[in-house]
Amino acid sequence: MVNLVYLAIRDIYKVECEDKAGKGYVDFIFYPEIDKGSGCIILKLKVGHTPQEAIQQIKDKEYALRFRRHLGESPWYSGRILAIGISYDKVTEPF
Repeated sequence: MVNLVYLAIRDIYKVECEDKAGKGYVDFIFYPEIDKGSGCIILKLKVGHTPQEAIQQIKDKEYALRFRRHLGESPWYSGRILAIGISYDKVTEPF
């Protein structure tokens, strides 16, 4: 699913994975390339947790700070930030 999203918006956004953001590393972060006023996207994947927990981690770890500059400077992006949490179950097969 993440690959489909990437293919759909790769011409509009620069996509980084495991990017340093806030107080940790975000799974995927989408930077608007053309229109700096466009929305930014933060995507967090969680194994065995709810999407709400993934979104809460985005907030707790302050990943949105990645879109800001130093105090007193104008931010790099002026659009809204969309936080997306995706949960999934990891199934392991016995050998």
